[in-house]
Amino acid sequence: MGALSLEGPFFVLSSLPEQIWAVAMLAVSTYAWWRGGWVERAVAATNVVAWIATIIVQNRTNWVDPQWGMFAVDVIFLGVLLGLVVRSDRTWILPAAAFQLLGVVTHAAIIADEGVRARAYMTALILWSYLVLITLAVGAHLYARRRVIVPGSEGV
Repeated sequence: MGALSLEGPFFVLSSLPEQIWAVAMLAVSTYAWWRGGWVERAVAATNVVAWIATIIVQNRTNWVDPQWGMFAVDVIFLGVLLGLVVRSDRTWILPAAAFQLLGVVTHAAIIADEGVRARAYMTALILWSYLVLITLAVGAHLYARRRVIVPGSEGV
């Protein structure tokens, strides 16, 4: 493997939207890890792992056909979120799981109908990803605020 170039399927952060996503995702995930409880930390870690996995499996040369690797990563992330919905008392996790489900449904739409255009496909996936990220940020903030109000609630 030679020097990192600005071309090829593995170059990350080659566009401004990718750079903005990386900064926002890492900032929110770091905040959730720092200020959140076990649920927020689990989602933050899974979010970062899903981002890295998506970079590895995405087909950056063909956005017209279904992104099978990204679909698999999104289904696994949805499974983690649904598991947390069942096992935790956090209310913010439910909308996060709902937005992630919409991402999975978006993948299913392009699998079911080739008429779905690549731009609509990617725009929807980006939108749902930001909404999951926003719910994580809100959840971490609410948890941190609750810890201040109720001292000793760490790990709850």
